Amino acid sequence: MRKLTGYFLIISLLLSVNIAFAQGSAEDAAKDIIKAYKTKDPVLLKKYVAGFFAMAINESFFDSDDGKPLVEIAGKWDGSIKEIRYSKGDMMGKSVLLASAYFSDNPNGNLNVVILSSYENSDWKAFALGISDISKSEFEEGSIDIPGDAKAEETKPSACDYAEFSIEMASGDTYEKPGIDKLKELLKSLNDDNFFLILTSNDGFLQTTTSEKGYIVQYSDDSGMFEAESIFTLEKVTDIFVLYMNKGEWKSKAKWNNM
Repeated sequence: MRKLTGYFLIISLLLSVNIAFAQGSAEDAAKDIIKAYKTKDPVLLKKYVAGFFAMAINESFFDSDDGKPLVEIAGKWDGSIKEIRYSKGDMMGKSVLLASAYFSDNPNGNLNVVILSSYENSDWKAFALGISDISKSEFEEGSIDIPGDAKAEETKPSACDYAEFSIEMASGDTYEKPGIDKLKELLKSLNDDNFFLILTSNDGFLQTTTSEKGYIVQYSDDSGMFEAESIFTLEKVTDIFVLYMNKGEWKSKAKWNNM
């Protein structure tokens, strides 16, 4: 399949067409694209495939040499996006943002991903035909945070304001007055052995634990104990925890059920 090394050649071609971008987050767009392949839905796929690639999308495309391997990959999808990494560049004077949404493991040892693109801060589109496979090392070259995205910096306090926070890990390790960088590092380090993190503040605590499908998030304050209805990717759980430390609107990121 086409690898990232050839992506900017395709970008230069896509920039020459008038693209109507689909709505939604990177994760939502990735899920729609995988679903379109899994169900062989040309209408849904065309919402995300741009330019001359869209002209190839019809019902017979899914049985073609280009489409059939992608249908097979999508058919084994478990419904979750495991992690999203981002990179940013410039092409022909325009800002190009790429997202790689990792959703399953390829038998060849690579990661199956949906490659998405955004031009000049537009909403997400499939990059080329959307689904590809890349090496783990290539995937990890991307950033967990969207380059230049200010949402994780929302209402960011000064470093001294983090004095109220502490972190406890399943390993027994504790961290007093952690900064945002340390928080991100510890969230990224969660695994089957060191499987939960508790972020304590003056108002209560926010905690997460790993599961086969993603990250489970719970919080406690004066009103009780609550659990998020959704299972999150690393990107989204990091977003919630950063906003919690920065006194941002973290509760708006999920629907919470009383425990």
